[in-house]
Amino acid sequence: MNSRLSLAVASSAVALTLLGGPPAAAEEIRLLSAAALQSVFKEITDDFERTSGHKLIITYRTMGAITMRLRGGEAADLVIGSTPSMATLAKEGKIDPDSRMTIGNVGVGAVVPVGTPVPRIASVEDFKRALLAAKVIVYADPEEGGAAGIHVARVIDRLGLTERLTPKTKFGAGGDVTEVTLAQGEGALGLTQISEIVAKPGAEFVGPLPDELQNYTGVTLGIPTATRPSESARTLIEFLQSPRTTAVLEAKGM
Repeated sequence: MNSRLSLAVASSAVALTLLGGPPAAAEEIRLLSAAALQSVFKEITDDFERTSGHKLIITYRTMGAITMRLRGGEAADLVIGSTPSMATLAKEGKIDPDSRMTIGNVGVGAVVPVGTPVPRIASVEDFKRALLAAKVIVYADPEEGGAAGIHVARVIDRLGLTERLTPKTKFGAGGDVTEVTLAQGEGALGLTQISEIVAKPGAEFVGPLPDELQNYTGVTLGIPTATRPSESARTLIEFLQSPRTTAVLEAKGM
């Protein structure tokens, strides 16, 4: 974070502390976020709104969809997406490069419905057997630009299983892979960001992909260049660096 933004964030935090409550002028903060943060914001939104007085208006999309929206001129006060995509948007002049900050990294994991057999995926061969044994394979549609969906499709192709698995593959929209997997019942195996699995009701986290097949995606925030930076957005940035948020990120597998 550059020095001007750091000073603004720090000043905002100090003001909140001194006043002992929310700022006088409450604002709505338009947040455009990758779906990997959905479970995190479910845990922290109430705390942020209560302590800051601001209101979060959150839209969750795949990173591909976020990129297209920003290129199309959509307005947002803050954007959270994958580190590589945010770097691309900064180069294109859509994100202020000095405002970018990486707040976590997340890997890809597997999920099955609670109460159903849990496959072993500790090795590449284990994972291949689990894919072949599953009745349904669920992951985000790679055509929608989600980081996890693109990676899973590449892994399946690398393993030489694309043709065999296509007939039993069901795509999620991004952010809903766990829910779609649970709806398929016994024999379904979902593959998505770990933060989209952990602590969801009815979901059994099988584990992360084997190291040889794993992919960690950085999660980076930034301020769009088309939006005038606001004190409320800076307050949110400070909150996202707080011990409270850090603890939630870690609890969600990030």
